[in-house]
Formats: sequence, structure tokens, C-alpha cells
Amino acid sequence: MAALRILADADVQAVITGAVALDLARKALCGQAEGSVILSSPAAMALDTSELGGPRFKFKAAAVGHLNASGIRLVGRGAHAPRASNYCAIFDHASAGLCGLVPDFWLSRIRTAAFGVAVAERLVSPGPLVIALFGAGAIAREIVPLLALALPVKELRVHSRRAESMQAFASDMSAQTSLAVRAEPMRAKMAPGADLVITLTESKEPLVQPGEMQAGAVVCSMGGHHELDFGVLLESQRLVVDDTDYAAEAGDGGAWISQGHFSLPQFQARVDALACEVVGGKKPGRLHTNDRIVALLQGMAIGDIAFAAHALREAESGHRGTVVELP
Repeated sequence: MAALRILADADVQAVITGAVALDLARKALCGQAEGSVILSSPAAMALDTSELGGPRFKFKAAAVGHLNASGIRLVGRGAHAPRASNYCAIFDHASAGLCGLVPDFWLSRIRTAAFGVAVAERLVSPGPLVIALFGAGAIAREIVPLLALALPVKELRVHSRRAESMQAFASDMSAQTSLAVRAEPMRAKMAPGADLVITLTESKEPLVQPGEMQAGAVVCSMGGHHELDFGVLLESQRLVVDDTDYAAEAGDGGAWISQGHFSLPQFQARVDALACEVVGGKKPGRLHTNDRIVALLQGMAIGDIAFAAHALREAESGHRGTVVELP
């Protein structure tokens, strides 16, 4: 009989601290650079059953060699059930058997935040740093404590559409991390003077404009739509992405291509380094002190699978989750 361990969100949160999340992200990116962490081919598959009255599905798979595990991220989205299914199915390399089912709700937020910080820390100039954060949502709440762990932060500015939530976010994060977090209601005052700009929003209009990024600054675009004006890239010396193909479809890369600024081959040629190459030491992120760097970080399945596999093993040793015997 084979055993399938099924975790709850609380089980995952109990075994992944901020320090653990950063360690998992760094190791996964280094493993990808070395070839021991790989994505499936194709990297993602989609199934849209809306014509049949059903939901939309997305499937992503990856293997994480240093954890001896592979997995499939299973995402289902329906009109009336946006979070109906969001799990990682984990397979053990030794037995090739399905060994666990891990919820990917909170996990996807913490891995997105951790991967962003793991890349940013290899791109920014020495601190203390002024950081501008666009967005006060769920992922933003995860990324601020990780920034406090990984970087010497002098000041953290936050801006979001809703003044009330922005103020509450600044207050909560200041209390939680002891950082100097302040709400900035004026969008145009966010990027000027910042060493690191992070965009974590659903904005479809550019938040960062040409002329706002100081010399040596880094901007990490992590939203799914259009957060950076194309002129920001024109003023930058380096472009780093986590996955070239996906960056050409989603977020700013996809927007720039659809607007006619790039053809797909031109965009691919413009990429200077992959995030894993920078973190793994294969390619430099920064060539010169004054380089402005654009990083497009949409996230990859290697993060979900690495975090889920770790959570599953820690839960097993701590006797967490529900175990189901499989025939």
C-alpha cells in the first residue's frame, strides 16, 4: 500500500519560516543554474473548458534534484470558484510514486516573495537601501519581512490605490519588522531616490515612468500585467528575467511585445541574464555601479515544487497532515 499525505495551509505555514523560504528560493535558483532543477517541456499547459460551462485549468511541472522530488502544480479557476483548486502533487524520485498533495494558496505567495528577494539581493548596490514597494496585497505582506531579513533597509515606501489599506499596511509592517515603513500617497514620489523598486500589483497602466529611476537602481516587476513604461527599459543597461518565454507572454515583456516595441526574437535577444544565472553566479547581474537594472520576475513552477516538497517532508517528520492509503 502507498501512502498519500495531504496537507492543509496551516501545515505549510507551520514548517516554512521566512529564513527557510529564502534558503529554498536560493537553492532552487542555484540548482536551476546547475541543471539539477528543471522545468517541464512545455513549461505550462492550459485547458479552457468555459465553452462547456466548466473552469479553466493550468498545469506546470518541475523536478527539484536536491530534494529528490518532482511535482505538478494544479490550478483550477471557475467563474464562481476562483480558488477551487490550487495544489501541488508531489512525486518521490526513489519510488516514482505520488506521495503528497500540498495546498498552493499561501505557498504561492511566500515563494513569489522569496524568489523576488533572492534575485533582488544579487542585483542591488550595497546598502543601506531605500526601497519603494508598489502594492499592499497578500504577496506584499510576505515580501516585506523577507526584505528585512535579507537586505539592509534604510527606508521602505509603500504605495497602493486605496489610502486606507496603504496606511494599515505601513503600520502593520512597521510593527512586524521594525523597519521604517511609510505610506506614500503620491505615485510620482515613489521611484525617485529609491535603490530598489518592487511592483506587486494588478495594474494595467505603468506605475514607473522614464526619468524616475536613479543611476544604479533596480526595478523588479512582479505583477502580471503592465507596470513599467517601455521608456524605463530604454534607460536601463541590464534586463534580467526568470523565464524568457513566459516573460514574453505575461507582465511587462508581453505588454511591450503587444505594443510593438519588440518582436519575440528581439525581446529574447535583449535579455542579458536569467535570474537563476545571476543567483547561481553564472552571469553578472550588474556590470557597472551606475547600471540601471530591470528584472521581470513572474515566478516559476520550480518554486512551488521546491516549497511543496520541503513542506511535505517536514510535515511527515512532524506527523502533520492527513495520510490516505492508496491501493
